[in-house]
Amino acid sequence: MIRLILVRHGQTKANLNHFLQGQSDGALTKIGIQQAENLAHHLKGIKIDRILSSDMRRAKNTADAIAKYHGIPIEVKRIIREWNCGKLDGLPAEELFKALAKSEQPLPDFRPEEGETLREVQKRAMKFLQEIENDFADLNVVVCSHGDFLRMLISILTQTSIEEANDIHLNNASYSIFERGDQQWNTIAINNDANERDD
Repeated sequence: MIRLILVRHGQTKANLNHFLQGQSDGALTKIGIQQAENLAHHLKGIKIDRILSSDMRRAKNTADAIAKYHGIPIEVKRIIREWNCGKLDGLPAEELFKALAKSEQPLPDFRPEEGETLREVQKRAMKFLQEIENDFADLNVVVCSHGDFLRMLISILTQTSIEEANDIHLNNASYSIFERGDQQWNTIAINNDANERDD
């Protein structure tokens, strides 16, 4: 059996102010650092064999907090970095909805200028999941990543559409658990929050 523990990074300034943060490399806020530490403490009694992290520092710093309780190195994976939202990166979140409406494209196929579509993010997630299934048998694996990437990964794990997965809310420093036994993935938990508040 493979157990995946999917972790969204702690709070950043962009999260706090409801700005889009794709592949720009924002740092954790003081609250985000505490959220990561609270999550790490919450997970310290769980067996973890591998910790995979996006190369974005907000994800890596969250993974660092978890790793210190388990004595294992973090494995950085560029493939699990956040959705590249191109020129929308750093703008207020409502700009995404305006651009989407103006494009008249369905959400999965909407491509921000100089960015990628969510369908392409889902393809990245599929490639990553195939690596997990091929190389991580019988391991408990933490994957520390970002909201949009994790939603696309969850869409594959749960066999739901991109639109349905896009509606899943993932708190900062939350974790979701999926297990693969007899050739299929089972949902154990989504958006478990070890923190009392999510700003």
